[in-house]
Amino acid sequence: MEARFLSLLAGLALALFVPAQVPIIDYSFLAEPPSVEVNSIAVQPDGKILVGGAFTNYAGSGKNNLVRLNNDGTVDPTWNPAGSGPGHLVQDVALMPDGRILIGGSFTAYNGQVVQFVARLLPDGTRDTGFNIPANTINGAVRAIALQKDNKVIAVGDFFECYGHSCPHIARFNPDGSIDLDFDMGTGFNDNAHDVLVLPDLRIAVTGAFTQYDGNNCGHIAVLTEDGPYDSSVQNNPGLTGASSTGEALARQPDGKLLVAGQFGYHNGVVVHGVVRLNPDGTRDNSFNAPFYPYATVNAIAVQEDGRILVGGEYTDAMYDIGITGPNRITRLLADGSMDTTFAAGAGALPAAGSTAYIRSIALQPDGRILVGGRFGAFDSETQYQQLIRLYPDAQTGVDDHIGRDMLHVFQDPSTRELVLRGLPSTNGTAEVLVHDGAGRLAFRASVSVADQRELRLAPQLGLGVYVISLRQGSFQASAKLLVR
Repeated sequence: MEARFLSLLAGLALALFVPAQVPIIDYSFLAEPPSVEVNSIAVQPDGKILVGGAFTNYAGSGKNNLVRLNNDGTVDPTWNPAGSGPGHLVQDVALMPDGRILIGGSFTAYNGQVVQFVARLLPDGTRDTGFNIPANTINGAVRAIALQKDNKVIAVGDFFECYGHSCPHIARFNPDGSIDLDFDMGTGFNDNAHDVLVLPDLRIAVTGAFTQYDGNNCGHIAVLTEDGPYDSSVQNNPGLTGASSTGEALARQPDGKLLVAGQFGYHNGVVVHGVVRLNPDGTRDNSFNAPFYPYATVNAIAVQEDGRILVGGEYTDAMYDIGITGPNRITRLLADGSMDTTFAAGAGALPAAGSTAYIRSIALQPDGRILVGGRFGAFDSETQYQQLIRLYPDAQTGVDDHIGRDMLHVFQDPSTRELVLRGLPSTNGTAEVLVHDGAGRLAFRASVSVADQRELRLAPQLGLGVYVISLRQGSFQASAKLLVR
């Protein structure tokens, strides 16, 4: 629907692809800000994006706490079309090879149907009723989930009982949702578990607030054999230690080394902060040294194909080692753990006025672009990006700042004040034009006919400022940035 605008003030309309204030922001990503926070992002093989967290009626779609976006960030209306989704917080989203989806959190319903903290969804977003965990079956929230062998599901979190059985902070569920009593965790963890990762050999890595597993000292990191017993061959005693220490996230490198993120001061007595890299036998990789201050908390971690490592958390620009400065709450590390100063994130993720800020999830797309979710009110000076943003892996300059898959040229005719678009799709038919202002608000929207024309002219009245102009027709998607001054 077309919005009405302030008249254009006298001045010169510069056409052009003005460099972004933050040159890694992907301005073609049109996602609207979720209302509260994003906890988990998963990229499907077709490029569509699942976003889970705490939000209601996302972008007017009626979807709560879980939504699927198209690659350009718009809501996919074909997914769970008649449903509202989880009734409460989603903490984790995991993809299955057959296209089904696992979610975990603190919800007790999905699309109005009772389900307890873990649900399995069909590829279209509706609930897979072949997997059912009844009400009041798990007595605490699920923080993370992972698919193991034979479509069994590992869940970790705040709970200590499932189906009336003692399951201190970890459980394995059969493909129908029943508890797998063959999973032998002994006395389990002595405190909450925050993340879980199934290794290629089916062993299970877990991190969290715990310091013991089945009586074994393993500060905040444990590796279990595939059916639950502690893997004592992994050298991790006393593990991560320090004031208020905890483990938050796990990632595995292609060479088999394990990255553990959290807040801690030592690993097995050696000083280390924020992120530690472990060899397959559990010993610390001494060639990796992260640049963080002792109380920096890292919540999310992802490994790029080139070996560089993205991390995000609750730290500020003052929580790096002495002599090191960097962006707030997001950092890229080189393979040796040092900060990658080419990652042009500006000031990073910042809080809204009177609020807090943190990053909870980082996901990589096949093209290398980076999806970041959490709770934040701005990214550097760009206040239109809240809770969810997409970044380029490297700084973009010139035209490439704002193109999508295809090239779009945009300028404003100074004599008529018309918006002129060139580089149109070659397919005749209807296309959609959207104009977003510098605050991320939709300022203009129109359906237009494209029929063998070299350019398209529109007449929205634009006030002074920066605008992102996007054009979509089927698989054709392109964006450009326009400065009016």
